[in-house]
Amino acid sequence: MDPPDRGRAKCAEESPAEEEEEEEEEEGDEEVDPRIQGELEKLNQSTDDINRWETELEDSRQRFRAVLAEATAKLDEHVKKIGKPVEDSKPYWEARRAARQAQLEAQKATQEFQRAVEILRAAKETIALAEERLLEEDTRQFDSAWQEMLNHATQRVMEAEQSRTRSELEHRKTAAKYNTAINHMKQLEKKLKRVINKSRPYFELKAQYYLQLEQLRRRVDERQAQLSHAKAEYRTALRNLESISDEIHARRRLTPMGPRGRGVGAEGDRGSADDISNFKMESDGISMVSMTFEEDGGNRTTSEDDPETCSTGSLGSTPITLPHPYPASSSCPTSLELPGSNSLEGFGDVSPVLGPRSECSGASSPECDQERGVAINSKKKIKQKQTKRNVCLKSIESETKSRFI
Repeated sequence: MDPPDRGRAKCAEESPAEEEEEEEEEEGDEEVDPRIQGELEKLNQSTDDINRWETELEDSRQRFRAVLAEATAKLDEHVKKIGKPVEDSKPYWEARRAARQAQLEAQKATQEFQRAVEILRAAKETIALAEERLLEEDTRQFDSAWQEMLNHATQRVMEAEQSRTRSELEHRKTAAKYNTAINHMKQLEKKLKRVINKSRPYFELKAQYYLQLEQLRRRVDERQAQLSHAKAEYRTALRNLESISDEIHARRRLTPMGPRGRGVGAEGDRGSADDISNFKMESDGISMVSMTFEEDGGNRTTSEDDPETCSTGSLGSTPITLPHPYPASSSCPTSLELPGSNSLEGFGDVSPVLGPRSECSGASSPECDQERGVAINSKKKIKQKQTKRNVCLKSIESETKSRFI
């Protein structure tokens, strides 16, 4: 491969890397949307939260299962140790649990009733204060603003009275339920006092494990809710990044593109195109000189019609002199030795049959038609002369063979 070809190959090898670097520089020069950084931070934070909550959730579940297995094993041991009193005292402990639940419901209903009473009292005080101020000022008129305020206060009083009534009914119901559960528990306590004392260690241990398992279950539910929230934030960040990406791509499609740059190896193609054009011009000059040379050589030879007068000495005896520096022809005009590319400048002094291509103004101009006619006639004459030379050479060869024989 020539040195220019090596340079072009090297350029072609380096051009993809240069294009990638240019694309990276263009992407770096483009201003980054500030929303991307925020969403990426949210995405990373959500990922960390998901990993943390998943780990804590798994730990909480393992802890819950471990405590449950431990409670089951220990309670089974107490059942085997205590025996029948555990089954006999179950009604009492169930009644006690129901009484405790009724007590909690009664306390909640009491709080709701007290809150409704406070709201009703505040609404009544608001109405009383508004009526008092309206009656104190004789000049004050009962306008629409006062009427709207009184209507709103009256509505609040009515709602508070309804809420108090519902709370009072619920409080009475829960209180009655609690009293019933307490009475039933006391009756069972008197009836099953002996077995209750024997089974008390079992049920107390069961209550402790129940509270511990309830706390662990609550912790598992909290971790599950936090994990779901972190996953929701992660999905939201992904959707936001996707929407930002779609906006950027849409904006790039709408942005007008600049002029197209040169492709890979464009500089090498330009040089090769120049070499081809120069070679065409040089080849035109060579063809014109060869045609003139053959025409001049044919005129200087001996009579072509008589083949007997042709000989090797007559073919090589006529020298050819040209005004530019290149070696003379050898024994026959057909064996023309063309000069190198560095000595083609001298062909400009020879009178050409066809003019340069730049002088032909158009396909339909009379100068071009005349030049084409001269070229066709010259080619016909050259073919005729070559045929006659071939006949002459054949006759010389036959004569030489006959002499040797």
